[in-house]
Amino acid sequence: MGDAEAKHATIDPINAIVGMVASLGSTARPLVISFAQHPLMRRAAALFNDLDVRFIGDIGAPTRMDTFSQARAMIAAGNAVNERTLAPWGQLEYVQTLGSGYNNLDLAALAFRRIVAAHNRGQNAQAVAEHVLMSAMYLLRDMGDAHEMVLGGSFGDRQRLAGSIRDLSGLTLGIYGLGSIGQRLAAFGKAFDLHMVYHQRHRNLAWEKEKAIRYVPAEALWGMSDIVVLAVPLTEATHHLAGPESLSQMKPSAVLVNVGRGAVVDEHALADVLMRRAIYGAALDVFESEPLDASSPLRNLPLEIRRRVLFSPHIAGMTTQSLEKMAASALRNVHHYFSHEPLQDQLIPEDGVNPWDWRNALLQK
Repeated sequence: MGDAEAKHATIDPINAIVGMVASLGSTARPLVISFAQHPLMRRAAALFNDLDVRFIGDIGAPTRMDTFSQARAMIAAGNAVNERTLAPWGQLEYVQTLGSGYNNLDLAALAFRRIVAAHNRGQNAQAVAEHVLMSAMYLLRDMGDAHEMVLGGSFGDRQRLAGSIRDLSGLTLGIYGLGSIGQRLAAFGKAFDLHMVYHQRHRNLAWEKEKAIRYVPAEALWGMSDIVVLAVPLTEATHHLAGPESLSQMKPSAVLVNVGRGAVVDEHALADVLMRRAIYGAALDVFESEPLDASSPLRNLPLEIRRRVLFSPHIAGMTTQSLEKMAASALRNVHHYFSHEPLQDQLIPEDGVNPWDWRNALLQK
């Protein structure tokens, strides 16, 4: 974490908004519809006096379409934003995601409608990286088995675990995707004395030197890592990245942790290697279908295999601190859009292109 980033982390992200908003003039407030409804989001929204923020759950069905037609901005929180769902939003000019993921946005449909869009990268990186370490340690220490052992009253069986549970120190951590989450995880890995390797499309030479992390080809990462962490967005290239071929390259003693997107893992292939004990265990915070579909093979693993898995309902980044930062950052970007200030993590138009010039040029055609 750099000096500027560390300084920002010490500030209450919501209270820090007050000074910025207080200096604004009293102009007509643009209507913003938020699909994020957490109390921390509502607390942050109350501080933005220049925005008329309304929450989807507060808008009754009889007036919902009419309200949508008047909204100039949307804060998306996993809801599908595509040609069909955009139909009622006649005045919409800006879409902001609450989190970093944006695979729920149809970027082509937004661009066609001349709608500016941005996501919210890195605000929960600390929380997700902590979740990865917690998950890996749970699996490496056989905590699922240990928990059942205590509840079953069989303390004497603990000798079965002795000598098989493992320290983090000295193991190899393989990070697939060295974005904000991967970088934070690399910082943790260095502190825990892990050997670290990574793979992504473009090398990060600065991080290789600073964090003693080594770039390796994808196939090497799968084969040499004791802990494989997937921290990548869902794209055509990453769909079922953890499939039969890659999973078969993992060590029988290795564990898989996915905090990227659900469809990065082929759940049928994962269930197969777990059942065959071809890998030691897996921790998933994201799934191809959320909630996890009843037909998923991961729902029907036998007890002895379930002790070596850890599933959570897409909550790795939902700590109190992260939600505060995400809410403040998302609303700050909406404020910046209507104030014609630089946007963070711009998606449409591409980063570096002035969004207001882009939009005005298209409207004049």
